[in-house]
Amino acid sequence: MTILQKAVTPQLSHAYLTAGWDRVSGFVVTVPDAAFATTPAQLFDVHGLGFPGSPFTPDDPYVDVIRFPARASLRLENAIGGVDQATRALTGGPFVDRPPFTGTGFAPVAGHIVPVWWMRHTRLVPDTHLVRVFADGTSTELAVFPNIADGWMVDGASVGRSTPFSRYIGTLAEWNSVHLTADVIDQGRRIVLATHSQPTDERFVRTGRGMWKYEIPFDEAQGVLELDMEANWNGLNLRIVDEFADTDGTKLYRGCYLDHNADLAEGLRLAKVDAGVYEITVPAASVGDIRTTTLTQSSWAE
Repeated sequence: MTILQKAVTPQLSHAYLTAGWDRVSGFVVTVPDAAFATTPAQLFDVHGLGFPGSPFTPDDPYVDVIRFPARASLRLENAIGGVDQATRALTGGPFVDRPPFTGTGFAPVAGHIVPVWWMRHTRLVPDTHLVRVFADGTSTELAVFPNIADGWMVDGASVGRSTPFSRYIGTLAEWNSVHLTADVIDQGRRIVLATHSQPTDERFVRTGRGMWKYEIPFDEAQGVLELDMEANWNGLNLRIVDEFADTDGTKLYRGCYLDHNADLAEGLRLAKVDAGVYEITVPAASVGDIRTTTLTQSSWAE
């Protein structure tokens, strides 16, 4: 089983531990490839944390990372391209991004080969760990994310509040002819069903984050899937990650930019939420060419 690693900003780490935030996106590496990086200074290089607007420095006393299992429903792209249109043309990759991004598909670390991928905005997967790495080379686990119903847990207790589910992000399970937010656990043998409102089914129990949870054998589900909805807005390709209403009732979409052109994204003033990650909120009526893909995987066994 491949374990991925991503450095998370202090703001994102705080959101995980206090607000129950359960999403992630951006550049990732594998834990084995980055095993030599045991200090913030080394992680600064491995994860390319010197990007414009970065909250990181090589001298930070600690850096937080998340480590999580790779699954087929996670959509990863090789981080190939360049720092401008000319260098992107040389590599043939889709990315135009800011240094220390190299566009070679590898982290700029002397003496080590560390492939880099870009991961689409996604919900955290079960068995995600939030780890703090200190300057003396030690580390400590801050929290673990066992499933969407329990959320982030510290010392066995849920932290943070429940956050609104998005039907566009994360695993769904069809059970009793209804699609519910879910996670596959126990090496593919069981499914955790989750809902915000109390079901009439008394087998659902309330979790520490305020969700309602019920576990079923995997075979009891009629299907397990994730939806990936793309749309076009003013020539930009977006993954739709949330849907909500403005104060006047206008339906809005939150979209994550997929075309990887930092020049264009920044020129249009998209919100930069991390290295290589740009998002925007737009009226739903303004998007077109909506394309929905159903993501599945042949086996959930880890």
